[in-house]
Amino acid sequence: MAEMGLRPAVEVVDVGGRVVRIVDGHLLAPEAGGPRPIGHDLPNRGIELVVVADGYQARWSRAPFGLGALARLFAGGAAGGALFRLLGLPGAALGTIIAVGLARAGRPARPADVEDPAVTVREDGPDLVLSSPSLAALVLAVMQVTGAAGPVTVSPAALGAASEGVRLDDVGGLEDVVAQFRDVAVSFRHPDVMARWGATRPQGILLYGPPGTGKTMLAQALANEIGAELREIRTPEILDKWVGNSEKNIQRIFTEARALRSPAILLFDEFDSIITYTGAAFDAAGQMINAVAGIFKQEMNTLIEANPNVIVVATTNFPDRVDASLTRSGRFDLKLAVPLPGPRARADILAKLVRALIARHETPGFRMFADDVDTESLGAAASGLTGADLKEALRRAQLDKAMREARSGATSGPITNADLAAAITRLQRA
Repeated sequence: MAEMGLRPAVEVVDVGGRVVRIVDGHLLAPEAGGPRPIGHDLPNRGIELVVVADGYQARWSRAPFGLGALARLFAGGAAGGALFRLLGLPGAALGTIIAVGLARAGRPARPADVEDPAVTVREDGPDLVLSSPSLAALVLAVMQVTGAAGPVTVSPAALGAASEGVRLDDVGGLEDVVAQFRDVAVSFRHPDVMARWGATRPQGILLYGPPGTGKTMLAQALANEIGAELREIRTPEILDKWVGNSEKNIQRIFTEARALRSPAILLFDEFDSIITYTGAAFDAAGQMINAVAGIFKQEMNTLIEANPNVIVVATTNFPDRVDASLTRSGRFDLKLAVPLPGPRARADILAKLVRALIARHETPGFRMFADDVDTESLGAAASGLTGADLKEALRRAQLDKAMREARSGATSGPITNADLAAAITRLQRA
C-alpha cells in the first residue's frame, strides 16, 4: 500500500482526558476564501465546524430546554417522590414548579464556561459561536461545553462510511459526473453572478444507471456541498389507494418546497416507481398516474422562479420507463448517466473507502489495514462490481477479522490484500 496514498496523517491531542484526532490536518489550514466545512463525529448534530480565513469556527445550535432535562431533574430519590406529591397541588403551583425546573435543567452553556484563553466565544441568539486559531483548542472547547466524552475525530472529508456525511471529494470513480455537480454547487453558491448574467442554474437533475453505482450518494454529496437539506421523497408519500389523495400529496410536497427559505434538495429516489406517465388511461389507476404526472410537470415548470433555493434530483435504474415529457429540458436540465465503474474507477472507490475507514478507526495501537493493500490490483480484479459491492467487500473483511478476534480472544492482524481479494471473489461468485 502506498503509505502517502492511503494512510492519512493523524495527530492525536489529549488534554485532561479529552482526546481529539485530527486527520490530514494540512488539508485544513486556513486560507483565503469562503468558509470550508470540517467533517466531525461530535455526537451533537447541532454543531457545525468550518475553516475560515483566520482560523477555525464552531457554531452550536443550542436547544433552550427539552423533556430529557425535565426527566433528569425529577429522576430518582426525594425529587422523584416529590413529583408524585406535586400532582395533588393546584395546577398553577405545579406549572410554576415545572417551569422553574425546565429553566434550571435546560440552562445552556455560557461563554464563561470555556476555560481556554485561545478560544473566543460569543452568543448569537440561541447559538453559541466559538473561534480559535487552533483547531485542536476549538474542538476541545466544544467538547467541554457540550459534555462530549470523546475521543472526537475531525477530518477534511466525511468521516466513516455514513452516506449522510459524504461530500463530492469522497465520491470515487465518477469524475465527469462529479465535475458537473461541482458546477451546479458553484452556481448555487453565487446567485449574484448568475443574476448579473441572466443565467439560470439547472433546477432538475436526472441520474440514471444500474443499481449500486452511487446515484443516491451523489444527491447526498451535492446537498452537503451546498449546505442544503436533503428531503427524500418515496413512493408511499405520494401514491395512495384513495381517489384524489395522490394528487393532493404531490401538490403538498411542492407547496412545502416553494415555502422553504433555506437551501433544499428534493430527491425522488427510484423515480420510475413514483411518477411515470402512461399516455391513454383506461382505468382509475391509470388516470391517477397521469394526474400525478401532470401536476409534477406543472410544478417543475415554475419551481425555480418560485423558489431558487430548491433543486430537484431524480434517480432511476430504468430511464426508459420514464416518459420523456417529464424529464425534458426546462424540467430536468441535466440528465447524467452513472455507469458501472471500470478498473481505474473501482481502484479510486476502494482507495477512498479505505482512507475513510483508516481515518475513523485506526489508533496508535491498532492498524486496520496492512501495508500490502493494493487498490490498483484489487480494482482490476473486481470486474463487474459496483461501488456498493466494493463497500460490501470491505464490510465482510472487517466482519471476518472482528469475529475471528471475538471467538478466539486473540488479537487479529490487519486486513491484508489477500483478505480483500477473497472478499471480492466471494461477491463475484454470489
